[in-house]
Amino acid sequence: MKKSVLTITTLCLCALCDVQAQIDNRYHWYDGEITYTATHLEHSNVRMNAMDEGEELEFILRYDNEVNPEHQVYTVLKGGHDITTARNAGLTAHRQKAEGLDVICIYDCDGLLTTVMVGQKEWDAEKLNKNLWLEQTKARYSAKGTGNGKKVIDWDMEELSIDGIVYPYELYCFNGRATGFIRVDEVPGEPNELEGTWQVVPTLEGLHLYSVNTETAISPWGWERDGREYILTRTDLKSGRFDYASRILLNDMQFRHLDKKALRIMRNEILARHGYRFKSKDLQEYFGKQTWYKPLKDNSKIRLSFIEQLNVELIKYAEAQPEQPEQ
Repeated sequence: MKKSVLTITTLCLCALCDVQAQIDNRYHWYDGEITYTATHLEHSNVRMNAMDEGEELEFILRYDNEVNPEHQVYTVLKGGHDITTARNAGLTAHRQKAEGLDVICIYDCDGLLTTVMVGQKEWDAEKLNKNLWLEQTKARYSAKGTGNGKKVIDWDMEELSIDGIVYPYELYCFNGRATGFIRVDEVPGEPNELEGTWQVVPTLEGLHLYSVNTETAISPWGWERDGREYILTRTDLKSGRFDYASRILLNDMQFRHLDKKALRIMRNEILARHGYRFKSKDLQEYFGKQTWYKPLKDNSKIRLSFIEQLNVELIKYAEAQPEQPEQ
């Protein structure tokens, strides 16, 4: 009898370990573009499924080992979209839980973090995309463009204040994804040179706004610029140009539009906020001009948050990609 009880107990513990190693199938897993669901297979393997524009996507995560109860490692097998085909072979996935986040990190064969899939029970991809986009955009700017003189723009989550006058605006989404195009409305009786539709492109200094003609194509990605533009320079720099990179997970596509110089500053600014002392002369000069930067004597004391660690890795991957021509 004791042997039977021991056998049953051992089997139950093995089953429990198997469940602990599996990715939560009650969650929606969002990779910045597509939302997946998880199905448990034998031996703690997991099938990830999604629908995107009527196409069914799928890949398998083969369970390899457990680093600790909050960190499991998988090999990525099979697949029907860029997570497993267009990037390269030899992908691995690390499911990690820390600081309230439950994520699946996809690494390429060079060990670079290509994708972070965030798990949550309730999910609204369009709302998430909008919030991520706006968190990276809202700030105070000095704007200079093809209109008359400079303007002061306070960019909030749902409205723009242009020289003290509040104008509503709309962020366009396409298939649940933020496009980077906005429509600025008029306010009766008030002049507004920014009325119309604009493409918003992030830069090292702030944002670049390009006016577009919405009649040239059926989707935002096909709209053509009509010649009007504004350069927005961020002026509220109490904790850096890219301060949001220490608050939100960059698992959308917006930050990847930055050029390599800006990406390098963005990555190192995360460290600079913690007082990291740089060896590179250009970084010393750049951050030495920032009033908020207070370098420490000992870099070994610096500890990044989990979000900051992931963002540093995501930015490194973006830096490693070929420079994309400006759209």
